[in-house]
This record gives sequence, C-alpha cells and structure tokens, in this order.
Amino acid sequence: MSPPPANDPEQTEKRSNSVTAREYVLALPAELNAKNRADLARSFASAVVERYGVAADVALHAPSAGGDDRNYHAHILTTTREVEPDGLGKKTRILDAAKTGGPEIESLRELWAMQCNEALERHQKPARIDHRSYERQGVDEMPTLHLGPTSTTMERRHKTEQERKGEPYKPRTFKARENERRRTLNDHVREMVRELAATVREVAEQAMDAKRKGVNGLLNALRVKGKQEADEQARRAAEARRREEERKEALRQQALREARERAVREAKERMADIAKRVQRLAPDAREQFLAGEYPSEPFDRALKAHSHPLGTAGLDAEEKAVRAHLVTCQEQEKRQQAERQQAPVRGRWRGGPSRSRSRDYDSGPSF
Repeated sequence: MSPPPANDPEQTEKRSNSVTAREYVLALPAELNAKNRADLARSFASAVVERYGVAADVALHAPSAGGDDRNYHAHILTTTREVEPDGLGKKTRILDAAKTGGPEIESLRELWAMQCNEALERHQKPARIDHRSYERQGVDEMPTLHLGPTSTTMERRHKTEQERKGEPYKPRTFKARENERRRTLNDHVREMVRELAATVREVAEQAMDAKRKGVNGLLNALRVKGKQEADEQARRAAEARRREEERKEALRQQALREARERAVREAKERMADIAKRVQRLAPDAREQFLAGEYPSEPFDRALKAHSHPLGTAGLDAEEKAVRAHLVTCQEQEKRQQAERQQAPVRGRWRGGPSRSRSRDYDSGPSF
C-alpha cells in the first residue's frame, strides 16, 4: 500500500482533534458584476496565500431564493500549514497565538476593506465599506442583530406566506422585529443629523453673503445679527441634541422592556402549553415527550435554547416548572385512583355495568 500524499491536509495531521483548514467568509459588494466579484475574492485569496504561504480554495455563493438579493459572498478555505516543495510543512501559528492572532485578523479585515474600496472606485461605484465597528468609526447608529440561519429561514418563509396572502410583510422573529425598530431609529437619527447640517449650512451661507457686501454699516449689522442667530442656532442645536439623546435612551429602554415582556409572555404561554400536553399523555409516554422537549445532549439542548424566548435560563426554568407540575398531577392522579378503589361499586350487584370511570390518555406526542 502506497503512503498518503504529502500534500493531503487530512493525512498530514496526526492528532484526532487537529484543525486541517481555516475558513474566511467574505461579503462581496452587490454593486459589482459576477466577474468583478470573482476577481475580488480571488485577489484576497492570493494575498492570504502570499502572506502565509498556504494553499487556498475559493467558493462563490449567490443569494438564496427569497433571501436578500445583495447577499453575494465567498467562502475561502486555506490549509493550516505552509505549502513547501515536497508537501505541507509547518503550522501557521501566527493566526493562533494569543498575542498575534487578534492583530493579524484585524489586518486581514483592513486588507479586505481596502481591496473592496479599490474595486468599487475602479468600477466607478459610489459605495464604500469600512471594516471598523460603528463605535470605532464614531457613527451614532445602533448596529443590527445577526439573524443567523434559523431566523433567516423562518423570516423568509413568513415573508413568502404573507406575499401569497397579499398581506404586508411584518417581521416574525424577535431579532427581525428588533432590527426593524433599530433601522427606524437610525433613519430618524440620520434625518435629525441632516436637519442640523442644513441649519449649519444656512448659517454659513448667510455669513458668506454678509462678507460679500461692501457696506461697512450693513456688514457690521449683519455680523451682529449673524452672531446672535449663530448663538441661537447653537443653543437650539445643543437642545435638540440633548432631547434626541433623551428620546433615544427612552426608546432603547422601552424597546428593552417590551422585548423582555414579550419574551416572558411567550415563555409562559409555551410552558402552559407543554404542561397541558404532557398531562394529557399516558404515564409511560410522558418521559419520552419531556426528553424530546428538554434533551440532555449539549448540542440538542443548545438548539432548543436558541429557539426559546428566554434562552438557556428560560429553558432550564421551564423544564423545572413542568416537571414539578407533572409530579403534582401524578400525585393527584394517584389519590383519585385510590379514592375510586375504596369507593363502593354501583350496579354490580344487579349485574349492571360499573359506573367508575378511568382517565383517558393520549398514546403519545403527536409529532
């Protein structure tokens, strides 16, 4: 049997938990055409190969049906070892080390932003990107939440269903609704900024007009008036900023309260529904149903917690409450059964049927 090839990442590693590849996910500018997007992704991959001496594989993805039409992206897989003439060599530890990993990733993000902006400028597109967060850019906007694949799929199906019914689309998941509120708030903030900028421009234009006039008396009068107006505008602008900050904070607190109240309400409704469902089941089917709703395996439980309105803590509390309720119901059922057994049986002395009734159970969960 021939030895494995020296350039096979899977065969090169000896440890069972070794990482054989790194993935880079690139959001490609929708303003560029397909060829330009492909060239841009390959240009970044070439820079990574040249920088770290690794091998790279590029996969280009178009937006999925019913999703965001701008979601062009690329997946780049690179080896974790350098490519040498006789195969794969030493590990590229610079991306793993605690001291160098963060700066290297930041440098790669900056490189990607620079390459994107150069491509957009080269093809005469006005859009530009910035790898920095809103906070680092000094932009007074609230960032939106990342939906993830589960919420995105739910929203996509919900949107398709609403369009089929001829109804306006309204976000269904909490994150999508929160993103809509944040976008509305950001739009309002941008409008306020535009109004303030227009006021500043108006004051500046008035000052320039005053400078063009040659009459000293009129110029002095306009200068005094301009100063008074500038002071008043500055005062109003400061007051507007203060009110806007207060309004934004009030909206943020209100949004947090509403989100918490909705989550608690949904969690209570969910717990009541599960408690009713498990109570209707036969005793031997209850534990199987609870195991499906509250799995013990960490990955499955994490998935369940992700869809729960209150997350992991809410799921744990719900399981505890449901099991406690089930114990109470079981004790009550035992008491009722004991009372029926001790009660005198009617009708049997005359050969008639017994009127005692037994509890009806479902055979199991209907999923």
